[in-house]
Amino acid sequence: MSSPVVRIADLLEDAPTDSAPPPVPSAAASGASQASGRPPLTVTVVWGDLPEVPADLHVTGHYHAVLPAAAELALDRAISGGPRRLIAEHTQRGRIDAQLGLVTYFPCKGGTVRSAAVVGMGPLGTLTERRATQLHTSLLGEVMGLGHVRTLATVLIGSGTGNLTVTQAARALVHGFGGALRSQASSAAASRLTEVLVVEIDRLRAEQLVRALDESAGQQAYLRIAPRLREERSGRLSPESAAVYALTALTRLTGPAGTTTGEAGRPDGAGSPAGDGLLGELLAGLDPAIRHRVRKQLGPLAEVDRTHLSLKVHRTMDPTESTVPVRVSALSGAGGLRWAALTERATVPERLVPVDMDLLRQLVDRLTEPSAEDARDLPDLLSRFVVPPDFQQLLTDEATVLLELDQETALVPWEFLADVKQRSGERDAPLAVRTPLSRQLRTRYSRVLAEETSAGPLKALVIGDPGDPEKGFQLPGARAEAVAVAAQLRRLGVEVTLFVGAAGSGRPADPGPPADSGRRAGSERPVDVAPATRLDVLRVLLAGGHHIVHYCGHSSFDTSASGVRSGWVFADGLLTAQELVQLERPPRIVVANACYSSRLADTGRAEPLPGTPWGSPQARLVPSLADEFLRVGVAHYVGAGWRIPDDQATAFSTTFYTHLLESGPGGPEHTVGAAVHAARRALYQERDGSPGAVAGGPRQDPPGAAPERRRNSTWAAYQHYGDPTDPFVRASDD
Repeated sequence: MSSPVVRIADLLEDAPTDSAPPPVPSAAASGASQASGRPPLTVTVVWGDLPEVPADLHVTGHYHAVLPAAAELALDRAISGGPRRLIAEHTQRGRIDAQLGLVTYFPCKGGTVRSAAVVGMGPLGTLTERRATQLHTSLLGEVMGLGHVRTLATVLIGSGTGNLTVTQAARALVHGFGGALRSQASSAAASRLTEVLVVEIDRLRAEQLVRALDESAGQQAYLRIAPRLREERSGRLSPESAAVYALTALTRLTGPAGTTTGEAGRPDGAGSPAGDGLLGELLAGLDPAIRHRVRKQLGPLAEVDRTHLSLKVHRTMDPTESTVPVRVSALSGAGGLRWAALTERATVPERLVPVDMDLLRQLVDRLTEPSAEDARDLPDLLSRFVVPPDFQQLLTDEATVLLELDQETALVPWEFLADVKQRSGERDAPLAVRTPLSRQLRTRYSRVLAEETSAGPLKALVIGDPGDPEKGFQLPGARAEAVAVAAQLRRLGVEVTLFVGAAGSGRPADPGPPADSGRRAGSERPVDVAPATRLDVLRVLLAGGHHIVHYCGHSSFDTSASGVRSGWVFADGLLTAQELVQLERPPRIVVANACYSSRLADTGRAEPLPGTPWGSPQARLVPSLADEFLRVGVAHYVGAGWRIPDDQATAFSTTFYTHLLESGPGGPEHTVGAAVHAARRALYQERDGSPGAVAGGPRQDPPGAAPERRRNSTWAAYQHYGDPTDPFVRASDD
C-alpha cells in the first residue's frame, strides 16, 4: 500500500494558527503588593503589526540621522497622510533630537494610531544594554507624566535592528521600567498607565520575547509579565521562523513525543508506524550516506526548546521588493574609518578600521574616472581594504543598501563596492548594478520642514548649457540632453519648463521632426525655447510647484566668499543654494549631469580647490552640490562623480525618468532608488557596446578626453543622495 503524501503542513502541529497557545509561566512576584498601593504595571507581548494594535500611544526607537526602518517605517506610514513620510522628512531635515531617551511626538491623521512618538537611541552603533536601560527609564517616566495614556504600544527597542539580542533588550526593558517605577513611586501611583504592549510582528520572536521578559522580571514587584501571548490578525511568520516550527515538529518524530504515541511502545520509538513511517518519507530524498546521520542528530535536537532556536536563510531577493534597506554608516575619524550597521539580518556594533589615508587617496583617484583595468580590478580591493570583514557579509544583493556618509567619506566612489563573498574566479556584476545603492549625507544643519509641493500634474524644470560660450563654458551635448529629457518627460505626462543656452549665445534653430533628439550645432538652440539666465531660472524655482529639476551643464565652486560654496554655472554667475534659501516648496528630485569647471584665465588649467584631500575636484563636487540642495529641502539629489559622454548622460536620464514615471495596472511601487538602479544597470549592460547603442546617436566628447576610459564605468559615476525606498508621486496619483 502506498504511503500518504507528506506535507510540511502536517509537521506544524503547534504552528501559530492555534488561537490558544500554551501558557508561559509568568514572574513569581507579578502579583506582589507595592507600598504605593498601585497594582503592578502589566507588560503584555502582542504578536502583531505595531500600527494595527490599538493603544493610546505608539512609540518606536529612533537612531540619530537614520531614516525609519522596520517598525518605525510602519509607524511612519501609518501616521503620514500621503507618500511623503512625516518621520522621514523630519529626519532628513535634522528636526529629530535623538539624544538617548528624548521623546519626539508626531501628529496623526486618525485611525488605529491616535498618538505617535519616537524615543532617541543616540548615534547608530552606540546602543548598549546599559544605555537601553536608561532609554526605557526615560521613556516610561515621560509616558507616566501624560494624563491620557492608559496603554502604551511599543516594540522591543534595540533588538533585531540594533546592537542587542532579544535577551539583552528584554532585560533592559524590565530593568529600565522597574527603575522608573521605583524612582517615581508617587507619580506611578497617580499615573493612568496600566499596560505596556510590546508588539512583535514575527510569531517565533514573540514567543522568545515572552520567555526573555519573564526570565528577566524575576521578583520585580512593580512589573507583571502577562503569562500568555496575545495574538492579533496582523502578525506574520517569517520563512526562518516557519523553518524552525517545521524542524521542531520533525525532531519530535525521533524524540520522546514519538514514543508516547507509538503503537509498539518501544523506548526508541522505532516501532511507531506514525513516527517512523512519516520520518522515512521525509528522509527518502536524502543521499543514503547521510540519511542515518540525519536521523541520529534529530534525537538530541528534539530536546531543545524552539524559543532557543533560530535559522538564517540565505536567499537572493528582488531588491525592488525589499522595503527595509541595509543601512551602513562609514564616517571619517581619528585613525581610520568608523563603521556601524543597522539591518534586520544582523546585529553589528560600531567598528574602527585603521586606514592609511595616502593609500585610500590613491585608490579614490584611480577609481574616479577609472581606466577599464582599474574599474575591473580595484572594486574588490576597495571592499576588502576599508570595509570591516563582518560588514562585508551585509553588502549583498539581498537588500537595498543605504550608506550614511560625511563630507570626507562621501568622496569615495562607493558605487564600486563588490560583493566579497564571491570566491569564484568569474566576476559577477558589481553590487550597485545588482541592487539599489544610495547615499545619505550627515550634516550639522537643521531646517524647518518645507511646504510640500502643490498637488496636481507633475511639473519639471529642465535647464541645459546655461554657461557663457565666450568663457569656454559651452556644452553642445548638454543642450541635446536637455531637449531629449524634456521630450521624454512630456511623453510621460509631465508639464515641462525648458531653458536652453545662455542669452545671446546663438540664433534659434529649427527643431526638426518630432522624433529628432534635439542635438544641434553648438551655437543653436530649439525655437520657442527661452535662454537660461539666473534670474529667470530663480523666478521659476521660487514660484514653486516643480517636482523635478534637471540640470545639464557646468558646475563649480565659489571660493571668493567665506567658505566654499558650490553651484551651477550660468553666463551671469553661479547659482548656489544661497539664492534658494527662500524656497518654500522645493522640488522632490534634482538630477544634475554637471561636470566640474573652473579655469584660470591665463592658463586655462583646472583650478585646484582649497582643502580638497582627494586630488580631483570633481570628487568633491557631487556631495557638495547634494549638501547645498538637501539643505533647502530637496529630498533626492542625483549627480555624476566624473565627466559623462553625452549619449550616456542622456541614456541615464531617460531611463531613470521612464522607470520612475511609467506605470501599469497593478505594477510595483515606483521608488527613486529603484529608478537609479535601473538606469545604472542599463548603462552597465551597454558599457561594451557601440557608441550609439545607448542613446541612438553619436557621442560628442570634449577635445582631449578619453571616451573609452570613461564609457566602461559611467554606471558607477552616478550617485544618489536620498531615501532609496521613497515612493515617487506619479501624475495618476494626484
